[in-house]
Amino acid sequence: MLNPYRLQNSIRSFTTRSIVSQKFLTPNELISKTKQEQLENQQFQSQLRQNQSPYSPKTLTSHTTYQENHKRPIPLNVELLQYKPLRLPQTHGDEVATLKLRGYNDDDLIRMGEFALRSAYYLGIPMSKLTSLKTEKRLYTVIKSPFAQAKTKQNFHRVTYNKQLVAYDANPEVVDLWLSYVNRYKLQTVDMKATVVAREGLDYNEELSKLKDFEFPQAYEGLEDPVAQKVKELLQSDEFKKTL
Repeated sequence: MLNPYRLQNSIRSFTTRSIVSQKFLTPNELISKTKQEQLENQQFQSQLRQNQSPYSPKTLTSHTTYQENHKRPIPLNVELLQYKPLRLPQTHGDEVATLKLRGYNDDDLIRMGEFALRSAYYLGIPMSKLTSLKTEKRLYTVIKSPFAQAKTKQNFHRVTYNKQLVAYDANPEVVDLWLSYVNRYKLQTVDMKATVVAREGLDYNEELSKLKDFEFPQAYEGLEDPVAQKVKELLQSDEFKKTL
């Protein structure tokens, strides 16, 4: 019996570097900008204090943990930070995404991996444990002196740690939301790479060949962003259709 679904992999890479073009400000402009930000912050804090709702919890258990100097209980999600991340059980065991973490500090990888596990738990995504992959060790030997005939050399030892998370049994929209959330609050010292598994029918190529025009997403309609306009131009070009 033929399988009515076909696996199709797509790789998405997340880089930890972001290039931001920032205009240099004059001293007067910097002072005025700082004062404006302070004024907006004060207005925001005053608005928060005005519309405070009274604290009246409806459900309290014997296991509720309270703060030391206040009568307010500690939220459950904050208290769970003291324990290992919770994981949901798998329903079918279908792999939908693989997230690989790479960096030079093992503690940062563990911290980022636990953050990804906790966010996946609250989004309802069954996850695997944070598994360690092969550790890469490299030794670089360079001449210590700037002269080519120098005999003194210096060694540099670099250790790169790798860890992996696997997501199961989740919708593509939820997986995209999880990956975008993890990518938004990533650590600068950790490089992440995600592999997403998409399932299509056996007649995927036939349905794709019948498409004449590729519609632009409605969220980008009416935008004056040059990048969005370029994407729209590429989707409607004949070269893109031939390549696809």
